[in-house]
Formats: sequence, C-alpha cells, structure tokens
Amino acid sequence: MLKIIAAIAKELLLLRRDRAGLLVLFLMPAILVVVITLVQENVMELTGQKKTRVVVLDLDQGDLGKSLRQQLEKGNLQIVVWDEKQKDMTDIQAAVQGGDYQVGIVLPRDSSARFKQEAARLFQQNNAGMQEKPADRAVVHLFFDPLLMAGLRSGITAQLQMALTTIAMQAKLEVLDRVLQETMAGLHVGRELMPLPRFNLPELAGQPLLSLQENQGPLPQAGAVPYNPVQQNVPAWALFGMFFTAIPIAGAIIQERNSGIWIRLRALPVSPLVLFSGKAAAYIGVCLCQFLLIALIGAGLFPWVGLPAFTIATHLPAVLLTVLFSSLAACSYGIFLGMACNSYEQASTVGATTVVTAAAIGGVMVPVYAMPQVMQRLSILSPLNWGLTAFHDLILRGNSLPAILDDLGRLVLFFAVTALLAWKLAGIRHARS
Repeated sequence: MLKIIAAIAKELLLLRRDRAGLLVLFLMPAILVVVITLVQENVMELTGQKKTRVVVLDLDQGDLGKSLRQQLEKGNLQIVVWDEKQKDMTDIQAAVQGGDYQVGIVLPRDSSARFKQEAARLFQQNNAGMQEKPADRAVVHLFFDPLLMAGLRSGITAQLQMALTTIAMQAKLEVLDRVLQETMAGLHVGRELMPLPRFNLPELAGQPLLSLQENQGPLPQAGAVPYNPVQQNVPAWALFGMFFTAIPIAGAIIQERNSGIWIRLRALPVSPLVLFSGKAAAYIGVCLCQFLLIALIGAGLFPWVGLPAFTIATHLPAVLLTVLFSSLAACSYGIFLGMACNSYEQASTVGATTVVTAAAIGGVMVPVYAMPQVMQRLSILSPLNWGLTAFHDLILRGNSLPAILDDLGRLVLFFAVTALLAWKLAGIRHARS
C-alpha cells in the first residue's frame, strides 16, 4: 500500500510541474463545452426546436389580423406586433432582410373587408353556377430572412398556410350559417322544424374531434430531464477531456523510459502493476476534477449566458460510478499508449487521433441518432459512446444503475484489456533491456 501511495505522489509531483499539460487537460474541455453548447443552442433555434421570431405588421387592424395571430401563437413562433402608424411594408422587409427577424408578415389595408367579400361572393357564384376568379382577393405578404434554413422556411410556410385555411373555413361556415338562416326566414320555416341552424357552425368547426398527447413512455421516470444541449454536452465534453489524459500519461511513461528512470524503478522490488496502479490512481483524481469543473460550469456559468443549467436530478452515486469507470478506461488506455509507442510525438499523434475519432463516432460532437446508419453501427466501438450512453440513461432518461450495467461492463472490459496489454508490453521491454 505504501508503494502505491509513493507512486501516486510521484505522478502528482510530475503532473504539477507540467503546467502546460494541466492547462490542456482543464482549459480545453472547459472552452469546448461552452462554445459547442452555445453553437448547438443556436442551431436548435434555426431548426425549429426553439421559438422563431416573427414580426407582424397589421395595416388592416381588423378581424383577419386578430384571427391570424391567434392561430400562429398556437405554434412554435414568437409573435412581435409592429405599430402600423409608424411602420410600413418597406420597413418590415428591410428588418427581415437585415436579419433582425427571421420572418415578416404584412396584412394590407382593407384585408378583412376583402376577405369577407370573397367568402360571400364564393357562395353567390356557387349558387349561380359561376366559376369566375375574383381579382380583388386579400393577400397576406410573407418575408423570410435570406439566411433561414430551407427546412424551417418550409415549416413556417406550411404553418401559415394551415392558419389561413382554418380562418377561411371558419369564414365559410359563418356565411353558410347566415345563408341557412336567411333561407329559413324566406320559407317561413320555424326554427323548431329545422334543427340544423340552431348549431353554431363556426364554433363546431373550431372544436377538435381528436387530441394528441405526447407520452414519455410506458413508465414515467421521475429523474428524467428534458433534452437540451447542456444535458448532452456537459457529460460529453467531460468524457472527451477525461480520455485526453491518455496523452500526458503516455508522455510521462515515455519520458521515464527514455531517461532511464523506468529501468531504475524496475530494479527496485516494485512490480509494474504497482507503478501502473499509482499512475492510474493519480490521473483518476485528475479525471474526477475535470468532470467536477465541467459540471460546475454547466450549473453555474451557463445560466449567466442564457443557457439552461446542468442538473443531475437523481442517481448521483450511479453518475459518480460512471465517472470512475470512464476514468479507469481513459487511464489504462494512456498507460497502453505509453508502453506501445516509442516517442512522445508518436504517442501524442496516435492518442489525439484515436480520442478525437472515438469522440466523433461516439456521439460527443454530434448525437448518434443524427449520424448515418453506418456511423451509428460503428459508434458501439467507441469507449466514449459507452460512457455517454450511461450518462444519458441516468440524466436524460431517469434510469437507475441496473440500466447502465452493460455500458459499465464494456468500460471495465476495455480497462482490463488495455491494462493487460500494457503489462505484457512492459514485460517484453524489460526483457529486451
């Protein structure tokens, strides 16, 4: 036990002297988690997952504008109403073109009157068998920011078209209701003999026959947290920083081998297992500090920059266990690199390439479900995916420890295999020396 403590103290002393390495281990993931989360938050706004700002200029100030705003407010839109006395269509077009708003809607003057005349004329033409197309139809003008994504533009257009269709249907039913009542009065038919006109047809049209309810699953999870970029990126980039410790671990081992320190340590009555254990224990502490730093940034800094706060509702022991097993996997991989590579340049190149690749295919940079099918199948090979999936099961899905045992088992297996390979390589190098 004293030998392991001495080995840990040696590693911490060497790590304290490597200030540049400490800066990379802690500052890099801290910067990445802030930048990437802010970028993804903006992407959510552009893809319709957050409210899109829509400016409305109602020059008509009639019933049509009020009905249109009521329909649009039901969707995922943030409606901003401009004062018609101070603005015109040119102003709203310039504001949208300049990027102040993503969408602009203008209702010209007399739109409500034209709309009602069109609805009444439709029934008159129908009764007379005419098919003329009126030339004075009300038009709603729509403007888009040139930088708006095509998918979001199509979605907003469809939402606006649906709102106009609903308003038109209600107007037609109002005309139909009035025509039926006038017909009854002309035929001197009592209301008790014809029950249909007693119904409020526009009100009936607005009442849904089916309802849509979004369910979380067959069993409600009390600890589940709604998805947002913070809950995705905090554990993801903490894992990325933890696995990046493989590079300084490998560098320290290679430096010991090249300087002859490793040979002198092996000459002592100390097995490679004790040396590896001390090195792993020291850097596990570093990994725990990394996760704590990123979590504190998510919980304390993010609300100050307009992002949701990172929270762990329940299962904190399971989260800490996931951090521990991920740290073990990262440290053992670094020890393996230190024994397999012959120079620091080789270890840093191989380590950085493999960690970034594992992060890319593991869902750290882009969620796995957004990847092509080939990449989704490859993601199961990434140790970062195992740790990230465990975090998602605990934090986002609200699952407990039994649900992540398979991912923790993969991390333990990865730790055992890389540690065994490092131990074998240490024996081979000792025999050669």
